[in-house]
Amino acid sequence: MNLKQGMKGSEVKQVQIKLQELGLFHGTPRGNFGPVTEAAVRYFQKSNGLKVDGIVGPNTWAKLFQGKAPGGEVPRTKDLPPWFLLALQDLHRGVKEIPGAEDNPYIVEAHGHTSLAAKDDETPWCSSIVCLWMEKSGIRSTRSAAAASWRTWGRELEHGIPGCVVVMTRTGGNHVGLYLGEDSQGVYMVGGNQDNMICVRRYPWSLITNFRYPTEAEGWREAA
Repeated sequence: MNLKQGMKGSEVKQVQIKLQELGLFHGTPRGNFGPVTEAAVRYFQKSNGLKVDGIVGPNTWAKLFQGKAPGGEVPRTKDLPPWFLLALQDLHRGVKEIPGAEDNPYIVEAHGHTSLAAKDDETPWCSSIVCLWMEKSGIRSTRSAAAASWRTWGRELEHGIPGCVVVMTRTGGNHVGLYLGEDSQGVYMVGGNQDNMICVRRYPWSLITNFRYPTEAEGWREAA
């Protein structure tokens, strides 16, 4: 059995219900394996030392319905940083640009958290949406629409962890999003302005430049 994106059925719904119980799936379980389900599966796999591929194979199924992580309980919603939860919720809502003259007010709101304060949804908004996620979680962001501004924000991590800020280079400039998982090919990011929407995409390791995480200076206190 291998359940993956694009599949439908009662077994997919079972997985969604279990992930929802663990606080990892946000939405109504309908039995459709989409990007939100894959994002939740990847987080579960990463947290449990499983191969992170977003596919519910025999090992992931067994660990998921066993309900235990190595050495303790499966991480629940309270263990996810608040800005990452907002990102996953926006992923589920399907936030995207509106074609034509109309602009998505949520993306314009995100721009409002930057000094640029653009008034449309066509201005690159990958940094703006990360600023919104941080500011709404009580964390001081870079307040810049430039993705490169995140390279000096917070502290540098040696490795990616769920919810950390990922900075990368790409054709035409830089890009920023939140870490979801990784494999040998690259890093999976939840980010905005990816195909004109908030979605999950994998970027090759050769493009990744930084993993950053907030400190007390930005208003974040690690759980005791």
